[in-house]
Amino acid sequence: MSIQLKKQTLPNLTVLRGKNLSQLISKLELSNPEIFKYHNLNNGEFVANLGQEEILINLSSFSYDQLETQQYAFQRGDVVINLSGNWRKLMSEVCVFDFRQARPGDFVMVLIAGVGAWMLIPQEGEPVTIGCDPTYGEYFIETLEKQIHTSPFLN
Repeated sequence: MSIQLKKQTLPNLTVLRGKNLSQLISKLELSNPEIFKYHNLNNGEFVANLGQEEILINLSSFSYDQLETQQYAFQRGDVVINLSGNWRKLMSEVCVFDFRQARPGDFVMVLIAGVGAWMLIPQEGEPVTIGCDPTYGEYFIETLEKQIHTSPFLN
């Protein structure tokens, strides 16, 4: 199966920081995943636990009014892509992380082609979601597309 790269728009990508974030997630009627795990919701929405005081969400129902004392949020403008097909093979060429240790539901932070990126490890056969700082977006996408089209090991 060939590898397909598709740019994705996540207009609700937000980082939550502060105290008692698990209570905020409960108030949103969601369950808080374990650390460095994520839960997929509907239509590309998700909740990822990045630590005791940091959660990454893509959630249309979130409002800044829901924040409590000692909590804050900021919107992210990450470049986000989906890779379908044998994305693990591509990653073996552009990333030193050993994806054999990654399990569905893992949230991982890695260097891909020299760019710091986050990944939502999917169920087998599903596309992987990858995000990076928008200032690296053009380079990131061009580099991955070039690798997909020119690598003798992927075609």
